[in-house]
Amino acid sequence: MPKAVDVAVSVALSDAGEATRAVALARALRERRPADHDVRICFLSGGSRFEPMIEAAGFSVVACEPRVAGRSIAEDLQWELPELVGSTEIAAAFLGGQLDALRAVRPDVVLHGMWPFGSLAARLIGVPTIAFLPLPLHRACVTGGLLVDVPDPVPVLPRLPRPVRRMIARVGAPMMTRAPIFRQLRLGAAAAAFGWPNEGPLSFFDALRADLTLVTDLPSFHERYEVPAGFAVTGPLFADTWMAAQLGSPDLDPEVAAALSDGGRPAVLVTMGSSGTPDVLVEAIRAVAAPVRAGAEGAAEEEYNVVVLAPPAVCSLAEAQAAVRSHRALVTDRFIPALAASRLADVVVSHGGQGTVQTALATGTPIVGVGLQLEQQINLDHVMDAGAGIRIQRHRWRAPVIRHAVRSVVGNRSYRRHAEELAQAMRTMDGAATAADRMWEFLAKQ
Repeated sequence: MPKAVDVAVSVALSDAGEATRAVALARALRERRPADHDVRICFLSGGSRFEPMIEAAGFSVVACEPRVAGRSIAEDLQWELPELVGSTEIAAAFLGGQLDALRAVRPDVVLHGMWPFGSLAARLIGVPTIAFLPLPLHRACVTGGLLVDVPDPVPVLPRLPRPVRRMIARVGAPMMTRAPIFRQLRLGAAAAAFGWPNEGPLSFFDALRADLTLVTDLPSFHERYEVPAGFAVTGPLFADTWMAAQLGSPDLDPEVAAALSDGGRPAVLVTMGSSGTPDVLVEAIRAVAAPVRAGAEGAAEEEYNVVVLAPPAVCSLAEAQAAVRSHRALVTDRFIPALAASRLADVVVSHGGQGTVQTALATGTPIVGVGLQLEQQINLDHVMDAGAGIRIQRHRWRAPVIRHAVRSVVGNRSYRRHAEELAQAMRTMDGAATAADRMWEFLAKQ
C-alpha cells in the first residue's frame, strides 16, 4: 500500500505570482512522487480569485480565517511598509487563522512562500516546513553578495551615483540587515502572543525560515556567494500554459495581439503584476502612451504600440485610460497570457516581480522596471547586471526618465541579445521538476 504524505500549502493567495508558483510546485510534487508514495495536497485560503485554478488542478481548498477580499497582499494585510501588516491585531488574526487550519488538517509538512504566517504557525506546532522563495533570504546571503545596491527606501543614499551605491551596499551589507524591513515589530508582537520564544521585533529571515528552502531563480544570478545549507537554487518557476487556460485563455486575445503588432512600431507591454501602485502604473503610461513631436512640421507621431495591464488590485481601468494620450495604446483589465504577450513586445515595463521578470526573460524580451519592494529591486538588479534591462530607482520613476530608458533598450540591440541569452539558459532548466525532486529527497528523510 502506498505511503501517504499530506501537504498543506500556505501562501499569499492574493498575489498572482505566489499563487501560480505554488500550484506549479504542487503539480510537480504530485507528478514526480515515488512509485510507493501517494501525496494529498490542500491549500489554505482566506479567500482568493485563484481558488478555481487550485481546484481545477485537483487540490482541495481549506477555508481559514480571516476572510479577505483576496485582491492584493497590500489590501489584505493593510501594509504600512516597512511593516508588512497594518497592526498587531491583523498579524494575530492571520497567524491564529493559520494555526487553527493546520491543527485541523494535521499535515506532514507545510509548503509556504513569502508568507510568514504559514511558516510561523507550522513551527509553533512542530510541523516540518519547506519554503519556496524568489531569493535566498538568509542573513549570510545578504551580507555575502545578494544585495548589490542600496535599497531604495534608505534615506539619502539612493541619490548617490550607482558605483558609489554599489560600494556602500557591498561594504555596508551587515548594517543593511538591520534595516526596518528586516525587523518586523507587529509580526513579532503577534508571534509572541501565540508562544513564540523570542519577544520584540521578529527578524524577517527568521519569520520565513524553513527546514528546506527552494530558491526559484536562475542559478547564475547567485554564483557570486555561497548559498547556505538547507537552501537550493532550483531554477525559474512561473505560470505555464495550463495555468493560463485556467485563468482565461492560453491564446492571446486578437485585439491585444493586433495592438502590439500594428504598423511595425516597437511594442511596449506595461504590467505591474498584482502588487503595483496606481501612481507607478500611471507614470509608466505617461512615458510610453503619448505621441511625440517629430518631423520638420512638428507633426505628432506615435512612437510605440502599447498594451497596458490594469488589474483592479493595482489601478482602476478608468484611471489608467485617463493617462493615455495615444490612440495606439490599449488598456485592459482582462487576464492575458503573459508569455504570449511578452513574445510580441520589444520591452516589458514592470515592477520587478519574479513571475513577470522570468516570463519576459523566457521570451528574450528586455525589461525596464522599478522595484517597489527589496525583492523586486534585487530581481531587476540581476537583470541589469546581466545586460538585459534597466532598473530605475523609485525616486526617479518619472515619465521622462522611463521614456529615455525604454528608448535606450529599444534602440540598443545588446539588451535583446542578453535577454535572449538568459532565455536560452532558462530553456535548459525545469525549475518545477528540480524543486519537486528536492522536496521528495527531503520528505524521504522525515
